[in-house]
Amino acid sequence: MHKGATLACVTLALCAGMAYAKDAPEADNSAQNVGATRKDAVTAEKQNNVKSNVETLAAIRKAIVDQDGLSMNAKNAKILFSKGLVTLKGPVDSESEKAKVEEIAKSCSAVTSVKNMLTVAPKKQ
Repeated sequence: MHKGATLACVTLALCAGMAYAKDAPEADNSAQNVGATRKDAVTAEKQNNVKSNVETLAAIRKAIVDQDGLSMNAKNAKILFSKGLVTLKGPVDSESEKAKVEEIAKSCSAVTSVKNMLTVAPKKQ
């Protein structure tokens, strides 16, 4: 009897999980990532791990994360660095956040220029 009840509970849980998975929206950002396949695209995988680059990236990330008032989107922006150029990618919540993240990146000493590719995410309703 006990085995039958356990089996029924497991079956019910699996069915509920499958029903939820069918109703969940698909997470597909392929359209946003299409440019990453270009040979000259700047991506995290193509960055080198030179100690000075890693230290600069860490300093920029720390400055952004430590900044009060930024959204989690802004704090999670993708930061790429090579030869003095910082590339910022990902969503932020407002134009002011976009500008603030760029300003923080520019304030780091090894940075000579910033390519701001951050996008303002649409407001959720």
